[in-house]
Parts: sequence; structure tokens; C-alpha cells
Amino acid sequence: MKDRRSIGEKRTRTSIRLGRKFRWNSLQVVLSIVMLGLSLTAVMVISQLIYSHASATINYSVSQNNIQIVSDVAKSIDSYIDEMESISDTITNLLAKEPVENLNRSTVVFLRDDIETIAVFDETQNAVFCTDSRTLRDDIDLTRQSWFTGVIAQHSNYLISVPHVQRLFWGDYPWVITLTRGVTWKQGGVVHNGVVMVDMNFNRIRDLCTRDLENHGYLYIMGTDGSIIYHPMQQMIYAGIQPKEFQATSHLRDGSSQVTNDGQKLSVAVKTLSGASWKVIGVSTLQGLDAYGNGLKNYIMTAVFLLSLALFCASIVVSRGIVSPLRQLVFLMGRISGNGEDICAPEKGVFEIRTLSASFNRMVRRIRQLMNQVKEEQEQLRRSELKALYSQINPHFLYNTLDSVVWLAQSGDQKNVVHMVMALAKFFRMSLSGGRESITVEEELQQVENYLIIQQLRFYNTFTYEISCEDEIKRAITPKLVLQPLVENAIVHGLGTLGESGVITVKAQKRDNMLLFEVRDNGCGIPPEKLEHILETSPKSRNGFGLKNVHERIRLGCGPEYGLTLESEPDEGTTVWVKLPLQFPEAQKEVES
Repeated sequence: MKDRRSIGEKRTRTSIRLGRKFRWNSLQVVLSIVMLGLSLTAVMVISQLIYSHASATINYSVSQNNIQIVSDVAKSIDSYIDEMESISDTITNLLAKEPVENLNRSTVVFLRDDIETIAVFDETQNAVFCTDSRTLRDDIDLTRQSWFTGVIAQHSNYLISVPHVQRLFWGDYPWVITLTRGVTWKQGGVVHNGVVMVDMNFNRIRDLCTRDLENHGYLYIMGTDGSIIYHPMQQMIYAGIQPKEFQATSHLRDGSSQVTNDGQKLSVAVKTLSGASWKVIGVSTLQGLDAYGNGLKNYIMTAVFLLSLALFCASIVVSRGIVSPLRQLVFLMGRISGNGEDICAPEKGVFEIRTLSASFNRMVRRIRQLMNQVKEEQEQLRRSELKALYSQINPHFLYNTLDSVVWLAQSGDQKNVVHMVMALAKFFRMSLSGGRESITVEEELQQVENYLIIQQLRFYNTFTYEISCEDEIKRAITPKLVLQPLVENAIVHGLGTLGESGVITVKAQKRDNMLLFEVRDNGCGIPPEKLEHILETSPKSRNGFGLKNVHERIRLGCGPEYGLTLESEPDEGTTVWVKLPLQFPEAQKEVES
């Protein structure tokens, strides 16, 4: 029984080790991977959505900021041009009211840093009025100047030129934008047609356009005919090199637009001036969050990594919380199947696990009840079988002994009849043994000796016997009526054909922590073909009935590893060994308790 229990415990420990071993197909690993995969997918999708939304929001803010700046610059330029037109209108009104020679005194107030020259030319190209102290160049033909001929043709309309170097006067040649308008006045009763010219310093326009746009953007001014009024890279444009975005932005209407140029997204804001045929255009790259450099991207990647790590830990914790009760149930099932311990699963965790644990506990209680019931029934069956075997021995022996008593009485041997009956009485008194199934080795040997006395009287002392026992095992426990059937078998089948030279030896000894009985005779022996099957149970055969009976009783009471072992040689004799567990009364009481 101990060996079986140790085997069960070993299997349980093995199952525990196998349960704790890492397995890729375990429920915890599968749950962790699935939860982590879903969580990471959700995190990546949400991060991508947030990143895209943030980038779109930043790009929208860039576009709105650009259109606001372009609108402000366009208003400033329109206001500046309105001022220049107001000056031109004032000059025109003064020509209609005052003589030309009085204009110098009236226009002093209009001389500002951002105005290079105010002049009035008549139809003969003479400067009837000029605020510039420089001398007019005589090698310049005004009729070949676009601003002069254009105004003469349109007369009262304003004409604003593209930026150019003004070379009308000797000396410095400033970079200007010229506003011209046709004018008519009377002098000496003669009506004159001329041109009012206002040279605006280009630096004022450039200063208005030097506003910082988002993402290193810039402003430039383009005429409706495609000419460049102002551009931060003006010199490069004059050298014949045009920026690539011109083709993508030149056809756009007022408002904010997004275009792709050379694989790069651009935000383009366009505002047409009301006072000139110009368009103020602002261009910025749309980089979204990339505009903030790698710092923000690294921060986002760090946040995603930390969130992924947190999700990984959470998936392990959650999966362990789900799997641990299941693993504990598997462990408890292994313990139940291994050694049948009285165990109970804790009913905690999620609802399904609590329900499963409760069902498991009910199943364990029911199995325990059934096992106890089966155990009790098996114990009752074993006792019934043992009693049946005892009942088979006693009548068998009693029949043979009474037969001998009758035979002695018929022969008139009253003395031996008395001895035989007294030995028989002692034999049955010890056989009863207070209803006990086990007796001491010493009592079992006395029982055998009483039996041998009876058999010696029966067979007229045709054999002798010898009984020996080691002192340390005299108080050991053994099932009763183990040796008597073996001795009976030796007398009847072994010594029956011999004369007066028969010898039976009975020994009790300790070997390998077992109780070993040895019954030896020098009789005729057992044929090999019969010896091979002598312990097999066969209801049709009565051969070796006593040996089979003892063998089955020992196996039922002590276990399959105990029982009889026979060795026999024809005409030399037979030896029977009885293997029993070595137990003492004190240990037996502890086991029974």
C-alpha cells in the first residue's frame, strides 16, 4: 500500500512539474498573445489615428495661419497703394486748382522716406513738376517707357509697374515700383495732357512681405500675367531660375489650397489685391507632427512603448488571473488521481471559474462518497472471501482428522485417540483465536505443532518434524492458518509414499524486511508440468487446493506482491516459501486506527 501511495505521489509531482513547465500552446500563453496582439493593434491604430488627426489639425492650423498672414499682408499693400493713389489724386487736384509753379510749396507734406520721386511730365516729355533734386537725364526717351505710354493710352486709369530700377535721373538708381496716372491741366489758357508719376521705394513692399510663415514658409507677389513682383529669391528668378512650386501655385484662386509638388505637400494661401493686379501668395510645407522634429516623434514612440509594456504586463496579469484557477484545478485533479487526498478547490475568481470550482468540489465530494462506499464494499467482500476460505479449510481438515480418530478407535488404540482429540481441541481453540484474523508467529507455529502431533498419530510416526523461529520475529503478526495447509500438503502428497524416513522442516525468519516462512519436505516432489500451474485457480481441479487457498488469502489480505513460491525436484522433495509483510502488534494497531 505504501508503494502504491509513493507511486501516486510521484505521478502527482510529475504532473505538477509538467503543469509549471512553459508551453507555447498553454492557455495562459495563448490568452497573453491574443490579448497583447489585440491591445497592440488597438494601440497602434489609435496612435495612428491620433497622429493623423494631430497632423491634420496642425496642417489646418498652418493653413489658417497662412491665409490670415497673407490677408494681412494684402491689406497692408492695398493700404499702401491707396496712399500712393491718394497722393496721385492730390497732385491731380492741385494741378487743376493752382499754377504749376506753386506745386513745390504744396507737396512738401507728401515727401516721405518710402517715396522716392513725385513728378509730372507734359506731353512733350518735359518735367513740369518734380520733387527729386537730381537732374533729369536727357538720354531717356519717355515715350519708350511702358508706364508713360500705358498711361497716355488709358489716361485717367492708374498703372502700377513691376519692380524696376529707375534710371530717369542722374545719380543713384533706386529699386522702385512706379504708380502713374494720366492728368490734364491748363496753363496760360492752354490745356496740357501729362502724366503724374509716383516712385515707391520697393523696400516698403519687401518689408511688408517679410513675414514669417509656419514651417519656414514664405510670401511672394505675382502679377496676373505671371510676372513676379516680389520673391524672397528675387535675384535667382532674375537669373532665369524659377522655383518648382510656381507651376503648382500660379493657377490657384483666392483662398487656401493644398497642392503636392515634387512629392511634398504644400499649403498655399492666395489673396488678390484690390488696388493692383497682383496676387499675394503664401507657401508653407505641410509636415504635421514632423515639423516638430524627432523630439516629438521620440516622445510618441516612448509613450507607445511604455503603453505596450503596460499592456503586456496587464495581459500577463489578466491571463494569469484566468488561468491560475484552472491550473490549480488541474493540479488538484492530479492529486486526486494520484493519491486521493482530501482536497477542495478555492471558489474564487471570475464567475465562470467560481462555478467550475464549485462543480469540481461537488464532484470531488461525490467521488469521495463513492470511493468510500466502494472501499467499504470491497472490504466487506474481502472479509467474506477470507471467511469463505477459512470455512473451506476447517471442514477439510476436520474431515480428515475425524476420519483418523474413527480409524484409531476401530483399531482399539484408545490412548492415541485421547491424544489426538486433545491436540484437535487445542488446534481448534487456537483457530478460533477470539475471532481475530491475525495471530503472532509464535501462535501460528504452535498451531502447526498441534497439527503435526495429530498427523504423527494418524500416520504412526512415519515422519519427524522440526520447527524453528528467530527470536526477533516471534511477536510478529501473520494471518492465521497459513502453515497448516502447507504442512498438510507436504504430509499427504509428499511423504505419503515414504516409509519412516520422512522429515518436515518449518522455519520462520526475517529476510529483506519481510516475514518469510519455509516449509520443506523430503518427499516425492512435484512433477514440473504440475508445478507450473499448481497455484492457478481452477474450479474444476482440486489438486493443490490448500496451496491455492493460502496463496489467495495472502494476496487478498496483504497485496499481490506477497504469497507463495514453490521449488520442487522429483524424488528429492518440495520447498514452499511464504512471503508476508513484517508487522508487529503495535504497528498493526496504528495502521488499523
